[in-house]
Amino acid sequence: MASRPWETLMWQRASDLLQQAERIQRNFLQISAGPPYHGSSGRASCWAPAVNVVEGEGMFWVISALPGVAADRMEARLEGGELVIAGEGSLPNCCHQGELKTWEIPLGRFERRIRLPAPDLLSIEATRLEDGLLIVELRKKR
Repeated sequence: MASRPWETLMWQRASDLLQQAERIQRNFLQISAGPPYHGSSGRASCWAPAVNVVEGEGMFWVISALPGVAADRMEARLEGGELVIAGEGSLPNCCHQGELKTWEIPLGRFERRIRLPAPDLLSIEATRLEDGLLIVELRKKR
C-alpha cells in the first residue's frame, strides 16, 4: 500500500502507461489486420474511449474523449445496468494522401460500457459533442 505521495504518483503513472500500451496494441492489431481481425467475442475489434464520471445533485455527467468522431457516427444509450457509448471514427482526408509514420489516435469502431449505480433510477437527459468530448447528462429519477 502506498504510504507516501510519490509512491501513489508512481503507481498511478504505471497504471496509465499500462492502459496506453493496451490501447496501442489494440490500434496496432486494428490497423495491421484490418477488418478481418475479430475480438474473442466474435465482433470486429474496437477501442474504448477514456471517460470521466462526475456526480452532482440529481445528475451524473459522463465525459468521453472522442477525437474526430462526428455526432452522427456515435450513440449513447442505457442498456441493462450500463451506459453504452458506441460508434465509429474515421480517418481525416489528409491521411489518405501520405504515409503513416506515427499513429496514436484511435480510429474505427469504438465502444465503452460504464456500469451505473442504480441504473433503473437514471435516464439520459442530454448528449452533446463539445471540443472532441462527448458529454452525456444522466438525470436521477426521484
